[in-house]
Amino acid sequence: MMANRFDVLMCLGCLASLSLSVAKTKADGPADNRPESVRQIPPPGVEISAEDRTRLQAELGELQIQVETLRTSDDEFVQSLLPDVEIFARAVDQALRFNEMFSEDDIGRAGMLLEEGSRRAGQLAERKAPWAQQKGLVVRGFRSKLDDTVQPYGLLIPESYTTETPARYRCDVWLHGRGERSVELQFIHTRMTNRGAIEPEDTIVLHPFGRYSNAFKFAGEVDVLEALEHAKSQYRIDDERIGMRGFSMGGAGCWQLAVHYADRWFAANPGAGFSETPQFLLSFQGELLSAPWWEETLWQWYDCPAWVTNLANCPTIAYSGEIDVQKQAADVMVDAFRKMGAEHARYQMSPAPEHPFNRRGRELVHLIGPQTAHSIHPEAKTRMESMLQHIARVESAGTPEAVSFVTPTLRYDRMHWIKSIPSKSTGAQAMCLPDYCLPTRSSSR
Repeated sequence: MMANRFDVLMCLGCLASLSLSVAKTKADGPADNRPESVRQIPPPGVEISAEDRTRLQAELGELQIQVETLRTSDDEFVQSLLPDVEIFARAVDQALRFNEMFSEDDIGRAGMLLEEGSRRAGQLAERKAPWAQQKGLVVRGFRSKLDDTVQPYGLLIPESYTTETPARYRCDVWLHGRGERSVELQFIHTRMTNRGAIEPEDTIVLHPFGRYSNAFKFAGEVDVLEALEHAKSQYRIDDERIGMRGFSMGGAGCWQLAVHYADRWFAANPGAGFSETPQFLLSFQGELLSAPWWEETLWQWYDCPAWVTNLANCPTIAYSGEIDVQKQAADVMVDAFRKMGAEHARYQMSPAPEHPFNRRGRELVHLIGPQTAHSIHPEAKTRMESMLQHIARVESAGTPEAVSFVTPTLRYDRMHWIKSIPSKSTGAQAMCLPDYCLPTRSSSR
């Protein structure tokens, strides 16, 4: 029997030999590469009293009966919104089943989720869904095409939001940091009670769950895209003003989603985190990698420097604390951007012009919080919000006349109106420009 339900994900990560997660204050260390000493993630939960377990199981059973009753309905309205109810039952069921309550407070949180799930189930049975029109903090759910499970995501809906006009709203996707004790139960509770790190004016903020703490890679990457598509089906989101943002592990996810899907975002705003494998592990935990060629080939999937050309299509504002070890992530990307021959900027707060982006994708800006460790400096946050607001307001939308695009895999085969074509040399990287697609180097061995 598996120690926990994330073992499959961890095995996938081991096979690919990718570094998937970052701790705030300490490195995992090479010991976590050895099966006999690797830590269980998430860690075992606390012991729950028989009384609390019996009560929660009874309340969960009642909610599951409500869900099953709703599932038999042939009403399209009910079926389309059923995941908004199911996420609460699944979260508590998983926490009880896999020992994922990590403190006494989680017992109360489980009760809160069951109460909200039961409330929504009763409302949906009457063909009502007031949460779908709710402003402020809202938790929604969707059924994943990957495995048919219901997955949660959080929203912050601005008070200015209305459906009474044709206006569409900017949407910032915010990727969370690593939380070893934040599975569905804790994530949903946070998204019900905490407004989060950012709250831009007149902007919908979307918080994907990302399938726990895998740095929004693999199933986590798909989760981000599916959550966004579901939100777009429910809210008036402007396709031309969707931003990709995140900090710490979320910054790592932001880097890779920015380079893979640069044409989807009006801007990217990664903070801290990591952007590639070997240099990060060397600087973060003193681990010198000596990998076989096939493992290095797999690194290309999520190692971002080789993809930096794609950021020419997406204005990017990186942030780092000056004394944060994770500043290395943005430094590596700035160096890669410079080597690409593009214009770039690296600003130490005050010398930076307010709005350096005079045309789409002109620069990679690196804002640095002076004498700041692993947090966002208040002045830097103000500067970032100002820049993003400016880009969202003035950047031209529509189809660009020129596109820069590079990809080592046909998994990511498009950028705007360009589609890459297979190379005769398996695994060849293709540099795609407006008038041609030219293989630049082979990654096959």
